Parts: sequence; C-alpha cells; structure tokens
Amino acid sequence: MAMTRKRRLIAAGALLLALAAAWILIPRGAGFDRLKSRDDYNVILITVDTLRADRIGCYGFQGVETPTMDMFASRGVKFDRCYAPTPLTLPSHTTLMTGTHPAHHAVRDNGGFVVPSELATLAELYKAKGYATAAFVAAYVLDSKWGLDRGFDHYFDRFDLSRFERISLGSVQRPANEVIDESLAWLAANKDRPFFAWIHLYDPHTPYEPPPEYAARYPNNPYLGEIAFTDSQLKRLWDALSGWGLADDLFLVFAADHGESLGEHNESTHGFFVYQAAIHVPLIFVTPFPGLQGVSTAQVCGLVDVLPTLCEMSGLPVPAQNQGSSLVRSFFKPERTARELAYAESFYPRFHYGWSELKSVQDDRWKLILAPAPELYDLTRDPREQTNLAAVEKKVFADLSAEAERFLAQIERNALEIDFRKIDEDTREKLASLGYIGSFTDSAKLKGRKLADPKDKIGVFNELSRARELGMSGDPEEGARIIRAIIRDDPDIADAHFALGNIYFKQRKFLEAVAAFKRSLEIKPDDSFTVINIANSYVGLRRLEEAEAFVLDYLKKGFSDSQLFYLLGNMSYHRKEYDKAVMYFEECLAQNPDSAASHNALTALYITRGDLVRAEEHNRSAMAINPKLSNVHYNRAQILEARGDLAAAAESYRTEIASTPSHFKALFNLARVYRKLGRPEQERACLESAVEADADFPLTYFYLARIRLNSGEDYGQAVALVKKGIELEPEKHDLALGYFLLADLYNRLGEASLSRDYALRGQTLAAETAGRR
Repeated sequence: MAMTRKRRLIAAGALLLALAAAWILIPRGAGFDRLKSRDDYNVILITVDTLRADRIGCYGFQGVETPTMDMFASRGVKFDRCYAPTPLTLPSHTTLMTGTHPAHHAVRDNGGFVVPSELATLAELYKAKGYATAAFVAAYVLDSKWGLDRGFDHYFDRFDLSRFERISLGSVQRPANEVIDESLAWLAANKDRPFFAWIHLYDPHTPYEPPPEYAARYPNNPYLGEIAFTDSQLKRLWDALSGWGLADDLFLVFAADHGESLGEHNESTHGFFVYQAAIHVPLIFVTPFPGLQGVSTAQVCGLVDVLPTLCEMSGLPVPAQNQGSSLVRSFFKPERTARELAYAESFYPRFHYGWSELKSVQDDRWKLILAPAPELYDLTRDPREQTNLAAVEKKVFADLSAEAERFLAQIERNALEIDFRKIDEDTREKLASLGYIGSFTDSAKLKGRKLADPKDKIGVFNELSRARELGMSGDPEEGARIIRAIIRDDPDIADAHFALGNIYFKQRKFLEAVAAFKRSLEIKPDDSFTVINIANSYVGLRRLEEAEAFVLDYLKKGFSDSQLFYLLGNMSYHRKEYDKAVMYFEECLAQNPDSAASHNALTALYITRGDLVRAEEHNRSAMAINPKLSNVHYNRAQILEARGDLAAAAESYRTEIASTPSHFKALFNLARVYRKLGRPEQERACLESAVEADADFPLTYFYLARIRLNSGEDYGQAVALVKKGIELEPEKHDLALGYFLLADLYNRLGEASLSRDYALRGQTLAAETAGRR
C-alpha cells in the first residue's frame, strides 16, 4: 500500500513536471494568437503627458470625469502598477518606443539629447511589416529633431519657434483638439490599410490652462480641468473610430509618460524627484477580444515593457536591444505571476545643478531610492512615501540595495554613449538665443565629489524655477533679485548664473548679461549654449568684433565645437563679410558633415552673391540631410524664382509657410510671385498675412497700396498704407518707391501740388541711390 502511494506521488510529480515543461515550450503568444482572426490589426498608441494614474476615474479617483479613459479600462487590460522610467518627456518616450532603459539609451533629459540611431523603434518595426505609420505630437520636446520620428511615414510636429521671445522646451505646445484634428484627417485617409499611429497629448502639463468650460467645471484645480478636456478629445477620436467601424478591430494602448507631483514632497511639477506621484502612470491595453476586457492586474511593470508586449500582440520580431518583458501573459493571468522590479531615475539635478542624480527600484511592496541619503518605503503601508525606513528595515534595505546594484549593472551593459552635440547647429543656436536652459554639467567632472542630495535642495530648485518664470514673463527685477540671493548662498549653480543672464538679456542689460553668462561659463567651461549667449550679448552691445574675438578665443582654448563655427559664420554673414562666412561655415561642415544648417546658410549666402549653381548644390545637400530644416524650402524657392520657374517657386514658398506660418519673408516673396503670375487676389492675401506675421516690414504696406492703386479702389486707404510704410523708415531705395506711390495716388485724388512734391522727393532719392550704386 505504501509502495502504491509512493508510485502515485511519483506519477503526480512527473505529470506536474510535464505540464510545467509544456507551459515553457508553448510559444508565449500562443494564447493571444488563438484570439486573433488575422495578423495585421491596426494599432493606436496614445500617450498623455504628465498624467498621474491616481487622477483618473478607472484608477480610483472620484474628483474628475474621465469617461473615455474609464471606457478604455472597461474594454481592456489595466495595469495598476505601471511606472515611468523617468519623470521627463523625451527620455520616457524613448524608453517606451525602444524597449530600453535610460541607462542604456542614454537619453536622460529633454533637449540636447537625440534618440540613438542604433536602436530600432516601434514605428520602424511596424513599417517593416508593411504598416502605414504616423505620429502626432503636441509639444516641441518631442519634435522630430530629437529623433523619435524614425520609422514614421508622417510625423506631425511643425513647431514655430519664431513666435517665441524666450522659451522653455515645455512652453512650445499645442492643445489636444488640434492634435486630434490632425490625427483624424490622417486616419480618415489611411483607414483602409493596416496602420500604426501614435497620438501624444500634452494638456495636463504646465501651464494648467484648460478651455473656459473645463476651467469653470474645475475652478480650484485646473490640472483636473486639463485632464477632463483631454478625455473629451479622446472621445472625439473614439467616436470617429467607431463611425468608421475600426473601434472593434483595433489594438489601442493608453499610457502616460510620467505623472505630476502637485506639491507632494515640496515639488510642484515633475522632473526633480522619483516619488510615486511623478512616476506612477496609467497603462491600458484595449483589444477587441471579450475575454480581455475589464481586466485589472497588480503586476508591477514599466513603460519599458510596452514594446515587447506590442511585438507579441502584433507578431513583430523583438529587437535584440529589448530590456523589457512582454505583459501578454498577465492579460490571461491578471493575478501577480512573478516578482518584478520597476526602475526609475532622474538625472535632472545632476545635469543642471551639479547635485546628485536619483535612482529607484521597487517591487510590489518596497521602494528603494538611491541618493546620498538613501530612502526606503513600504508602499503597502505608506503609499505617499512619508516614512523613510532605511535605518529601520536594515535587511530589506541591504537585500534591495544589492538587487538594485545587479539590476543596474545589467541594464547598463553595452550602454550607448551620451552625445550632447547631435542636435543640428541651427536648432542649438535658436534654443540658446531663446533662453532655453539646455546646458549640462559634464557628469565625468563630478566624479569624486560629494554631491548634494536633491531633497535638501528642493527649496533652491523651486525658488530658481519661480525666478525664471518671473524673469521671462512678469517681474524681471524680482526674478533677478531672487536669483542673486540664491547665488549668494550657493555661487556654484551654473544654471542660476545662466538664468540671471537671460533675465538681463531680456531687459537689454547686455553688460550685466555678459558678466552673468561668463560666470556660468567658468563653472561649465565646455558649454556652447553659454558661449552663444555671450556672443549674442556682445552683438546686442553692437560690439560685433568683440563677439567674434570672444568665440575665437574660446576655440583656441581647445573647446572645439561645430556649433561655434556656425555661430561665427552667421555673425560674418550679417556683417556682409561673405568670404569669412564661407570659411566658417565650411569649417563647421568639416567638423560635422551632416550640418544641414551650414549647407542652408551657404545656400542663402550664394543666393545673395548671385551664384545659383553653388546655392543649389548646398540646398540639395541641406534637403537631403534634413528636409524639415527652417528656411530650406524658402531658399529653394528663391533659387527657382531667380531662374524664372515661378510655379515651382510658389510651391516651395507654400511648403515653407506650411511649416512656419509666420514666415513673413516667404509670405512676402510668394506675394511677389503671384504678382508676376498675374494673380492679384492671391497676392493681396499673402501680403495681408505677411502684415500679420510682421507688422514692421515697410514694403508690405507699399505693395498693398499698389494693389489698391492698380485696381482703382479706395485711394485714401492706399495713401494711409504708404504713410504707414514710410513711418517704419525703409531703406532709401525702398523709400523712393513709397514717394512715387504717393505721387501717383495724390495725382488721382486731384492733389496736384502734393503729387509734384512727392514725385520730386522720389526722383531725388532714386538719383541718389543710383549714384551710390
């Protein structure tokens, strides 16, 4: 009897081993594949910026109406414990799109970093399978120049920096309704073929400015108003998909890139800390399969897991770079199936202030934050992370620290190199001149130093952030006073000196700006952004030779950077020292052959010189490298217009205007082309748009007056337009045109004396300018 019982136990054990082996050998996607009727389901990825999971109805929050997000949860699998890899937009989206941690892909901040070309993106994987691919992004921080556009047939960004006096990356954005409008137009045109579309919405990000209806609905909490408005726009998307019959034949992923602290731990927004408020995000996978709807799981996961999960869902090959895990098994087994670690980091304090970075790992209960003063929290009992148990739970702390060390070593293996200089020179110059704090402290130079703990510096961080806001839009004197007080207490914060320089520059206190920027440069001697701003300050003082000498002296110290030769080329070009400008731009190209900006600048220079052959050579090179570069189509249009191909010139001008609607020179030139083509109504429309784009360009008023003169309409209004142009003090040869127009207009109005007077003025100026030529 005992032997029989023993044999039964052995047999049962063998059966269990066989089942376990069978489970291991079954392809991971087998359960999901059985549900699919085909292999090319459409896929939509929605990411909402700055959306805390615990501010959505389906995640348990009752203070906001989010019926569409809640509907996604009711039709999909909701992950209750998903974490962002960092509380910053570009690095977090890079993780989501590549399946790698920031420690591997090396994109650790917004601006100044480019997604490495060595990494395959989700869009590239879908495109390789034959999908149409499109992205619609709501903020400049995800502009195509940062590299996430790879693999997308269509990438809607088109952010016009020219309308901003000073910026932060986060301030250049568009509302959700505009993003959804663009998305729906593309989806309507591509709905009959397999597609992968990424839709990014930015409204919950600061500044919190919901539309009036939602501001009224949430009068004391505009952040919630932004979330409710975002939800309403997601409803528009879903309604359209339903109307096209696509909603029931679709994989939809809904996620956020990071959360928002909302004052918790004294952090008002995000980016600085890695507490739950800033990294706990929603993640929902919506499918058409009834068995996978209304499912919730407490499995710990991260945005790094989205790529491998979609690969399994869509039958895509998982790239070798992948560091995430497919979550498909949790679709069918929503109970926690395995202990997993989620990782998060913020290098913002280190890069911008020279303080310590922060790293965290957490499982389903414990969270460790690696900092100069480490922190350990029991999230089950202390979800708001108020009680640091690092000194109390010593074994947990030791075990999790060791595990974190192994985990970090694993994800950092074969990590890609950080390269701050992959951004094209034109963009870097614009960001510097617009006041973006894009400079970074070289981490290598901080080795061996005892770095400050960010939690001890949050007050300084908040004060400096407030001072920047005051300085750029509000009370610059108060902003400068706050920063000077910060500098007195801690004189080695380079960003404080940089921000002070920006405020002085805005106030046109250029000498003070030079001093502040030079102090910043002393702390970060390899920071090209600061060099650009020092040069711009000298230009503001009209000390152009000193600006050039300063940059050249900086280069002699060994800080070679193609950006600075581009800067020198621009300064020489504007001084009409064309030979010197050519030398500088060519040196920029020698150091960076992919400098589309330098090719573009040389195009403009050779157009000015009348050398259309060389102009076209450089224009073609610029377009081959970056067809979205500002002015590249404008320069192409000028070449075509000079060669008499007016129809093609008009098309190129229109392309430039579509990308930069406020490009008044393109508008003005397009009006001129329309005049040559005999299309006065289109000429008038372009000139009126040019006035809206730049009300201080005299010739626009002269040409609008000429249209009225030629059509015989409202001569009095035409006179007013010419006089407005004259008030703007045009060049003398242009002023002559204004006088001749007035002579003709007054003649038609019967004012002979005035007509003769202005005719004489015009003739005198024309003779004078002709003599000079």
